[in-house]
Amino acid sequence: MITRIFTIFILLLITSSIPLSYADLEKNQRQIDIIECPIRESCFSPCQTTITIGDTVIWINKDVKDHMISSGSGQSGPDGWFSSTIIPSHGIFSHTFDRKGVFVYFDNMHPYMQGVIIVDSSLQSSFIKMQQSYFSDWCS
Repeated sequence: MITRIFTIFILLLITSSIPLSYADLEKNQRQIDIIECPIRESCFSPCQTTITIGDTVIWINKDVKDHMISSGSGQSGPDGWFSSTIIPSHGIFSHTFDRKGVFVYFDNMHPYMQGVIIVDSSLQSSFIKMQQSYFSDWCS
């Protein structure tokens, strides 16, 4: 009987720590969905993400195919700032951005899939506005 009660307690403890929804992201987190799409489209929703230093971006694979996110571009390859392992369907990858900059990323398994993260200390900075303008047509 004690073993059964202990097992139920452990199961309740484990399930209570699992988030009920990806919509319950913390304030300093941004979600990017990896979606099924035809070739030559972004496949990341949103394609352009603006955050502040210290924020975490979470990529959620809502496609049936596996994906692998890397900073860099499909044309030049990875640049080494961040990289995921293979993200299966319904899997996630997260990265915390600890410095200002523009981080272009792509899917190693589908190099035509690209997105951009713009990071600064304030979302209202002139740097952010300039980069948003520059990348406005880049994500199609």
